[in-house]
Amino acid sequence: MNIKNNVNLKKNINNLNDKNNINNFKDKFKKINLKLKKKKKYINKLKKKIFNLEKNINNIKLRSKADLENIRKRNEKNIENIYKYSLEKFAINILPIIDDLKNALKNKKNKNLNLKVIYEGINLTLKNLLLVIKKFNISVINKVNIKFDPDYHQAMIIEKSKDKNKDNIIISILQDGYIMNDRLLRPAMVKIFKYEN
Repeated sequence: MNIKNNVNLKKNINNLNDKNNINNFKDKFKKINLKLKKKKKYINKLKKKIFNLEKNINNIKLRSKADLENIRKRNEKNIENIYKYSLEKFAINILPIIDDLKNALKNKKNKNLNLKVIYEGINLTLKNLLLVIKKFNISVINKVNIKFDPDYHQAMIIEKSKDKNKDNIIISILQDGYIMNDRLLRPAMVKIFKYEN
């Protein structure tokens, strides 16, 4: 019986060892499971954060796109208004001159007016008009006895000259030219000397 008891005892010890191993395994499994649950929670939190960030990014993109579209529309409207009303100040300044010319034409019925008075009225109106265009940086090209410049002048008449010093010199202005802010509006039509042997 001793041997039998020993075998049973060994079996019991083995069973105990197996139970201890199983219990140890169960404990380890529980710990691992807990860690996994914590990591899953953390991963889910990160997924939510990513989702919210992506949602915010999309909202920002949409708002930015809408803002850019609004800016584009506003700029188009501003450009349209600038284009439409850019001559408004000029027009306002030129209206009194138009009124002066109309008044001069109304006086044509008055037979007591002489040509000198009409001439003086037209001359005054012209001076006013030249002052208005000067306000808007429009300058007149009308100088004579200067060198011909094809950028600002158009030679309409060429007169021969034996004097080498007079070559390409403007003799007279046939029609004034105009420049606005350094941009040519119309070249001056001129008569020039051309040297000829």
